[in-house]
Amino acid sequence: MFLKKILFLKIPFLIFWLFFSLNIFSSNDLEVKAEYDGLISEIFQILNEDHFKKNTQVTEEKVLTNFLLNLDKEKVIFTKKESNSFLSKFKNIFNLKQVFDIYLSYSNRSLELINSQKLIVESLKNTSDLNSIYFIDKNRENKDSFNSLEEIKNYHSLLIKNEFISVLLSNDDFVSTKRKILKRLDNRIKSLNRIKSDDIFSLYTNSITSLYDPHTNYLSPKSQEDFEINMSLSLEGIGAILSIEDGITKIVRLIPGGPADKSGLLKVNDKIVGVASLPEKDLEDVRDWRIDEVVRLIRGPKNTRVRLEIIPNSSPDDILGKVIEITRGLVKLEDQAAKKKQIEIFKTNKSYNIGVIDLPAFYMDFDAFSKNQFNYKSSSKDVRNLLRELKEEQVDGVILDLRGNSGGSLYEAYSLAKLFIGKGSVVQVMESNGSIQPLGHTRGLQNYAGPVLILVDKLSASASEILAGAFQDYKRGLVVGTSTFGKGTVQRLENLSYGQLKFTEQKFYRVSGKSTQNLGVVPDINLPFVFDSEEIGEMTLENSLPYDDISSLEYAPFDSTSNIDMIQSFSRKRVLDSNLNEYIKGQKNYAKKEIEKELIPVNYLVRKSKKRSQEEKRLFIENKFRTSLGLKPYLNFQEFLDADPEEINEFSEKMVLEEAARILIDQINFSKPKRLSRVESR
Repeated sequence: MFLKKILFLKIPFLIFWLFFSLNIFSSNDLEVKAEYDGLISEIFQILNEDHFKKNTQVTEEKVLTNFLLNLDKEKVIFTKKESNSFLSKFKNIFNLKQVFDIYLSYSNRSLELINSQKLIVESLKNTSDLNSIYFIDKNRENKDSFNSLEEIKNYHSLLIKNEFISVLLSNDDFVSTKRKILKRLDNRIKSLNRIKSDDIFSLYTNSITSLYDPHTNYLSPKSQEDFEINMSLSLEGIGAILSIEDGITKIVRLIPGGPADKSGLLKVNDKIVGVASLPEKDLEDVRDWRIDEVVRLIRGPKNTRVRLEIIPNSSPDDILGKVIEITRGLVKLEDQAAKKKQIEIFKTNKSYNIGVIDLPAFYMDFDAFSKNQFNYKSSSKDVRNLLRELKEEQVDGVILDLRGNSGGSLYEAYSLAKLFIGKGSVVQVMESNGSIQPLGHTRGLQNYAGPVLILVDKLSASASEILAGAFQDYKRGLVVGTSTFGKGTVQRLENLSYGQLKFTEQKFYRVSGKSTQNLGVVPDINLPFVFDSEEIGEMTLENSLPYDDISSLEYAPFDSTSNIDMIQSFSRKRVLDSNLNEYIKGQKNYAKKEIEKELIPVNYLVRKSKKRSQEEKRLFIENKFRTSLGLKPYLNFQEFLDADPEEINEFSEKMVLEEAARILIDQINFSKPKRLSRVESR
């Protein structure tokens, strides 16, 4: 049971699975239910009174345009004339009957197109039927709609042939490919027949709420249940949060300490296209499945194994997939606990011992805390103990590793800051009514006053950004890595007469007055070894709230005399000389060239040659890196796909931490941080 108000501080990866462009839904039993009566007005009232963004312009044209885009993202269902007709006739946001009629037109057209695709697949005799001179667009979101139904049907003919080619290139068996594609199309028809009225209402309602910001969403009773199922999977199963995009299941977050995270076999944005609930079972093609169906197949008792067919995010083409196996487990609080280790760096005839504290989440045992239990578990208490141990071990400095830390308890964020900064405000929180409240500690001493560095990446978000921003503003230590996620907002969950509404009600600001929203925290020193992706981050989300700033608080920064330019120069030289840097550049350049290709040839022979070329390029990059490490090169591409990534992952991790340690050592040699006695303000 959800409480009436719940604050969301983590990355809210839009997990509204039933609305994934809805290219596969329909039903003959759709109706405007009595429960919907007055519900949209109820939602408008809450948003207009309590949402952070008060001046949102919601018009009939914006709402229906959004709804049509959610239905037909690639603009391959409705003609331009049909879409314009819907828009011209839509005069009332509350007219749900018209909304349902539009959806019915959509589902009938979808069914017609799927059946025509089935006829095309059934007519295919051999690969000579797949060697056309035509191309399809890799992405049609920014393209115009087609002018006629005939053009739409012709394009769908190319789409299904392209899909056939992709599968055929993976299994090299024409008959089994034909069977697999026909099964996929049957699954799409089944999914069309499983759509419920609540799904359509939710899709339409979220076409309204998403105009406010991407984290404001309506959850029907069913989608709330699916949300809980997926969260359950994150804690009992493989430890992953999933979403659906264009019918494909994607990894949006790995739970720290979970089986998937520990295995190193899955990454954020990897696609799951096949699942075998047990190793001895055949892989089920799960494209175009509902998220709850995929989740239930992946879930299972702990210590049992599940096989997944994945397409790595680094792969520019669906044909470069692989099969992995993960042992299911239960993610416990202690699995996410902060951990420490030491690394030794030799530099200019001197040995440095650097402590590393890995903090995967800002956690707190709220149940024990609410019962006033003294020894409740929390990230700040654990880090405080680890700092005490590291001081006793006489480390020269500490790296606080926040890579992949998507947030958690706000209280823990400023409690952690106190350990390093002592007294003072850590963050400012602005309410939707414009009032601003500083959060921090008015008294207290530093638990650790020695040199410290914070390591971040693109997946460091919310509470991680608050802590990193405070370190930067107070000049307590360097922030190293890449720009962070950029989520500077807080959401609340409100019960409705039917379902729930999650909406943005607060925004974070640093003590300097800067926002973490959209831009995130820009590191003092960029480290290209850590995870970065242009596809991830707040600024990639539609209608995200903008960056802005407010007046700074009065705060006393540390007197840091670090020569950041010099430290950055030293680091850049080390990075440029690194074989890991060469490897990462090779991967990025290869992927960029493939991604920039906007057209896909619907030609089996051309694609087969392209696949061979892609495999050769990828294998060359991998083997060049392995040879530089003194490792045995892969004999062929299949050996690379089947290889355990742990060997390379361990080396990459070692390189990241060693470079961060060298930056911290340079920081030690260039500065002696102490607190300014005078309070500074803007």
